[in-house]
Formats: sequence, structure tokens, C-alpha cells
Amino acid sequence: MKEFRSNGKLFLIGEYIVMDGAKAFALPTKFGQCLFVEENLNQENLISWKAKKHDDSLWFEAQFELSSLTIIKTSNQKLSESLQKILVQAKSLNPSFFNSNLSFKCETKLEYPQEWGLGSSSTLIDLIAKWVEINPFELNKLTFNTSGYDVACAHHSQPILFSNNPITTQLIDLNWNFIDDLYFVYLNQKQDTQAVVGNHYKNKEKNWDLIHYLSDLVEQATKVESLNELESILDEYQDKLADFMHQPKVKDLYFSDYKGSVKSLGAWGGDFVLVTKREGFEEYFKQKGYTTIVPFREMIL
Repeated sequence: MKEFRSNGKLFLIGEYIVMDGAKAFALPTKFGQCLFVEENLNQENLISWKAKKHDDSLWFEAQFELSSLTIIKTSNQKLSESLQKILVQAKSLNPSFFNSNLSFKCETKLEYPQEWGLGSSSTLIDLIAKWVEINPFELNKLTFNTSGYDVACAHHSQPILFSNNPITTQLIDLNWNFIDDLYFVYLNQKQDTQAVVGNHYKNKEKNWDLIHYLSDLVEQATKVESLNELESILDEYQDKLADFMHQPKVKDLYFSDYKGSVKSLGAWGGDFVLVTKREGFEEYFKQKGYTTIVPFREMIL
């Protein structure tokens, strides 16, 4: 049996502007997804696929004809069609891999609650790319066509400075002595604002001076030496972007009286926020109904 593993992702700073070629500072997570592949000698021309959630419950299962990648049967048509799309594009990048004389039994397993949004799609892209021996960024471009930072996180095991035009990934050593003052707070559910804000940014005329300015802030964030420096950069980034988009920050919406920083991670309205510690911060967020609070050390590689 072959085993592959890919990391989840959190996007610290550089959201939206990364699509315009600017720098992004992203964090691979300790939680990811695994793929187990067993070659089946008793059958030919078949992929049997089973996907499990973090608690070992079944997410979905499907069978595909290996040579054509036709769905033979499935427990969830929509999810199987999404997987089929990835497999079809993987085949286009390495046709010989999908030899009809072979048969595979595949099983994926998430390492975190699915609703956390740490990258079930990007980890799957990276896992399949490792298995089929193809470039994960090429596969991503042919399928989900994200900026690629999430695939880079899946592929690397330390924080990264990423840009996608062209794709470059610089590994970062975080020697922060204030990591114990950083926490991730889960916002409980997908926020309706996420797609709306993303489309709003896309449809606005580009402000290249702002994009370059914000990209410089991203690079500065990788080099800070104190919590105050980091807070200042995160707050300034959000303020500038909020002014440009005429959109409220997550702190203004939900945590306006909090004394520390609150930073949206990835798309505004996403699943987690980064918060900087203040006295009584856990009680503050729990009283507002946000009970999943994860220390930086427990989340980030």
C-alpha cells in the first residue's frame, strides 16, 4: 500500500491581491488529508474510491472505470463528478498512468472537521498529483484554478511567501517569540459575505499603487520581531483594503470592542480569524458564541 499526505492551509495576509501577482504569506497547518492507495490484482480497469471524514464516518464513495474514468456507481453524484474532473485532468497530464490492466483501491481521510475549511480540495489536488506523479500546480490550473497558495501549503511543511505570476514559493523560518499570543478562532459557519466580497474586489478597477503597497506589507509581516509590529501590519493591511473595497472588516462587524487585532484569513467572511491575545480573550469570544479557539502552536507547522 502507498500512503500520501498533504497539509491544510491558512492564509495569513495577502488575500485578494495575490490574484494580481502580489505576495501572499500563508501557513501550512498540522491538519491535512491522507490518501491510501492499494493496487488490486484481482480486478482490472477499476478505481474504487472511498472518502472518510475526520471521525472515520463516510463522506462518499464511488467506482470509476480506470481507462475512461466513467462513473460506475456512487453515493454522491456531485462529489463524484468533482473527483472525476480532477482524475480526467490528471490523466491528461500523465496518460500512461491510467493503464486499463491495473486496478486501484483508494481511500482518503481528513484530519480535521470538514467545516473548518482548511483545504479539502487543495489537499486532494496535491494528493492526486503525488500519486499520479504530475505537477500539482498544473493540475490545480486545469481544475479549481485557485491562486495556488493553497496547493503550495499542501506541498510544504513550513510557512511560505507565495506569488503566482510566475509561481514562486519561499520558505520562511518564523522565529517569533510571541507565538503564544496568537490564536485562531473559528467563526462557526461559512459566511455569506465570502463570495460577495471576492467578486466585489475582482470587479473593481485595479489600483496598482495600492497592490504594490499591500504586497510590501505582506513581506514586512514575514520579518516582524514583535507582536506590536505584526498587529500594526495586519491592521493597516485590513484598513487599506477595507477603504478600497468599501467593505467592513470582520472586527468592525463582530468584535469592534476587542482590544487586540482580529484578522480575516483568506477570503473575508472565511472560516477562521487570527486574534492576538489580550487578558480575558477566551471568555470574550466564548461569550459571543465562538467556542473553538486553537493556539497557533497547535494549528501551524
